[in-house]
This record gives sequence, structure tokens and C-alpha cells, in this order.
Amino acid sequence: MLDRAARIGLFVVLLVGITRHLLLGCFVHPFADDFSYAVAGMRTELIPRLFQEYSSWNGRYFSNILVLRGPLVLGLKQGLVLYRCIAMASILFTCYAAHRFVLRSFTNSLTAGTRWAMALLFVLLVLHTMPDVNEGFYWYTGAMTYQLPNALSLLVFGNWIAFFQRDRPTSVGWVIGQCALIVIIAGCNELHMAIMVLVHAALLVHDRIRSKKLDPVLAGLLAVAVVCAVVVFLAPGNGTRSALFPHRHELLRTFAYGVAQSARFTSKWLFLSPILLFSLALAIYRRSRPSDRAFFLLLQRVNKWWALALPFMIVLVAMVVTYWPTGTLGQYRTVNVACFYFIPTWCFAMLVWDVQVFEPKGWVFSHPDRHLINGLFVVLCGCTFLFFGRDGLVTDDLLSRRVGRYDRGTHEWYHLITGSVQSGAETLELPFVVIPKSLHILPLDSSPDHWMNRSLADYFGNAALDITVRPPAE
Repeated sequence: MLDRAARIGLFVVLLVGITRHLLLGCFVHPFADDFSYAVAGMRTELIPRLFQEYSSWNGRYFSNILVLRGPLVLGLKQGLVLYRCIAMASILFTCYAAHRFVLRSFTNSLTAGTRWAMALLFVLLVLHTMPDVNEGFYWYTGAMTYQLPNALSLLVFGNWIAFFQRDRPTSVGWVIGQCALIVIIAGCNELHMAIMVLVHAALLVHDRIRSKKLDPVLAGLLAVAVVCAVVVFLAPGNGTRSALFPHRHELLRTFAYGVAQSARFTSKWLFLSPILLFSLALAIYRRSRPSDRAFFLLLQRVNKWWALALPFMIVLVAMVVTYWPTGTLGQYRTVNVACFYFIPTWCFAMLVWDVQVFEPKGWVFSHPDRHLINGLFVVLCGCTFLFFGRDGLVTDDLLSRRVGRYDRGTHEWYHLITGSVQSGAETLELPFVVIPKSLHILPLDSSPDHWMNRSLADYFGNAALDITVRPPAE
């Protein structure tokens, strides 16, 4: 158990860490698809446009609603404020969903402070480890398409944990809630669609083997996930979009690159990030406190090899779902999702192995010094979430006021574009703006005919305006 000084120190570190990420959200700006979807949303009715997206681009029936009615549809002045609020709300909602997941997992065996500490730790680890946090949380289109279903899935999984731990208490409201969450999550993107089907199929098979009977609730919700998957998978727009990629639907390429990329990212997360250390710290914490009996029995009962394989299988599924229709990894949006699920499943695997292997054999800190471990853990959190890796870049961007200069420079862009459109100018060269190091923002292209440049010009009222960006000074 953490002593009082360690608890205070830990919460200070966690709150400062998460506050920095929230502050970063105060300076973000829309880019890329944000503008093109905003233009489409402002100029077309929602229902006809949704059918157009379904028939010509993708089957994401839910996230398409959100991106077509995004904050920029309200205009830049109001839209930018809402855009930033949504970025910060995305982080806070993920913290809430993580807290609900912890609450469901451990019932009442943890204090409220411990539950919130675990939730904040998880979200900070995600923010620290994600390959592209900007596309995960700060870019509206990416956040609504990938991070929102990430957070919602924690609610789904937490509800299932409660379902199995508490003698399957169900009500009509519980079933309707689970059904609604599945429909929303599966309708956001193809990867979460696949995850919903695979998770519910695995739960049904596992329960069927264990109980020797078919649970109607599990079967019904799996059927809902399958129906949603069919709707997404059979969208005519999938073929149109897939046709843009010459190496699509190549089985050998999908398998080879899927395995290679899975090995690449999981190795990076385990050995070049603090995930391994934090999972070890979690195992030590479990040893230092009375165990939640239901959770401890689960750790004893789970097959340790399946538990170890689970995080790697999740990453492989993410890679296969990406490579099969496109033949390329592309942006890191789906890798972000894989990372989001890899962290908790790896920690669960570590706990299973600690209970079944390490602790019985006296391995890995059999008799740790409690005060020393507490102090080291707080120091680890402080270094990780304030000064190292991407978190170090966040600190540097805020303290050096680089994000403030980026904000002012981008506002100057808006002023110049507005003036050029009003004056009827045909060309505009924007001054170079330094992008914050902690945000991987896709810059405007050097060609004014690139779709991003045209989308930006179109949003301000003149798609024919040739926009370029001045090269950085030597």
C-alpha cells in the first residue's frame, strides 16, 4: 500500500501530468480532413451526405455524422473554441471511462482515490506511448473516429466484467445500454467493428465451454455486433476507397507486414517505453495489499499463455485490418488503437504471470521494502510524465511558449486568408509557422493544388485561391 506521503506525491504528479495535456488542447488548430468535412457539412444536408459517404467512401455510419457536423460547421470563431473544448473533453472522458472500467473490475475493493489514480496512470501512459497522440486526441476527425470508440469500449468491457463477476445481473436497461454502445463503436471505423465482433464471439465461446449452455444475452449482443459489421463491411464506398491502393487484398503481404509491424511496435512499447516498468510496479502493488477475491481467482484461473498472447494478438488484428484493404500502414491511427488496448492487456498478462509463476517461485521482489518501492514509483511517474519522451516535449512546448507562437502564427494565417478571399487575390504565400514538437501535425503541401491546401482555401470561401507556405528561414 502507498503511504500518505507517496499518495500525495503521486496525485500531484498525475494531476500536473494530465493538466499539461489539457493545456496543450488550448492551442490546437484544425487541419487536413477537418476543413474538407466542414465544407461538406456546411453545404449539404446531413442524411443525403451520409448516404453519399456510404456509397462512395466508407461505411462508418456513426463517426461520419460527427465529422460532418463537427465544430467548424459553426464557423471558425465559434468552431475553434468548441474544437479545443472537444480535444480536452476527449482526454477527460477517457479518464472517466478508465475509472469506470477499474470500478467494474475491482468492485468495491479499491478506494476512490486508488481507482482514480489507476485511471489517470492508464491515460497518461496512453498519452506518453501512442505513436501519434495528435491524431488520437487533438485532431477532431481522428478523435471522433478512433479515440471516442476507444473510450466507449472501456465501458462495454467493464459492463461485461460486472456481468460475469456478479452472477450475471441483467436488466432491460443494461442490455439496451450495451446494445447502443456496440452500435456506436462498430459504426466508427473498421477496426473497432472487428474488435466488437471478435470480443463478443470470444466471450460467447468461452462461456459456452464453461457453462455448457448458450447465454441468450451474449448471443443477442454478438448478433448485434455482427449486424453492425455487415453494415460497415458491405458499404459500396469501401470498394471505391480501396481501389486507390494498388497492393490491397494481398494475403501474403498482409500476413508478412502484419507480423513485422506487430513485432516492431510491441518491441518498441515494451523496451523503449515505461510500460514494462509500470506493469511490474502494478504486480508489486498487488502483492502489497489484500487481494480482491474475484479478481484474484480470475488471475489464477486464466490460462497464462493465452493471457500473454492476448496483447500481441490485438496488435496483429489491428495490423491485418489495416493492411488487407490498403496494403500499407498509412497514418498511425489504427496503431494508436492497438497501443490503447495493448497497455491494459499486457498489464493483465503480467498480473496473471505474477500470480501463477513469479510469486510462487519467489521471483521479482519477493519481499520488497515498501517505503523504497513507494518512493521509486513516484519518481518513475514524475520522470515519465513530466520530463521523458513525448511528455518531455509537451513540457518543453509549454515552457518555451512554442505552442503560443504556433497559435499566433496560425491565427495570422486565418487573417491573411480571409483578407485574400475578400480582396479577390489569386495567390497567397503564408509565413512559415513552427509546429510544436509534441504534436505531429500534417503541414500544408508545397503545391497549392494539394487537397489540403484547396480544402483550407475552400473553407474560407475561395477554393481557387492558390495557397503556399513560405519555406523556413535558413
